[in-house]
Amino acid sequence: MDNVRILDWRQREMVRGPMRILVYLASAVLIFLGIIFIMSTNLGITYFFEGLVFLALAILLLILGREKKPLEIKQTVTITGPIKAKEVHCPNCSAIVDPTRTEVVDGKPYVTCRYCGNKFELTEEPTW
Repeated sequence: MDNVRILDWRQREMVRGPMRILVYLASAVLIFLGIIFIMSTNLGITYFFEGLVFLALAILLLILGREKKPLEIKQTVTITGPIKAKEVHCPNCSAIVDPTRTEVVDGKPYVTCRYCGNKFELTEEPTW
């Protein structure tokens, strides 16, 4: 079933390429028509407004057709002092949890137990 989703995703990516080219061509034609209509305002003022509509549609197509890149947030942590690694246990079932598989939610690191599914905050114990 996962293979079907992967193929479907790849097919959508293949359609996105030709669709993007069509959007660019349509917006280029609309820009050209908009400029021609604006230049021919001596035939009537309505041509000016029609040219503005063509230009607005072209800009709208370009804005909607742009590629949206995912937002990547990187967080760096500086550690002062000596580091000692300890096993992290789930407070619910006492299973050993992998601390490298943390996710940051609202600035706090959370770990999910793979045995019971409990999600808990990973806290640093004071060393004094």
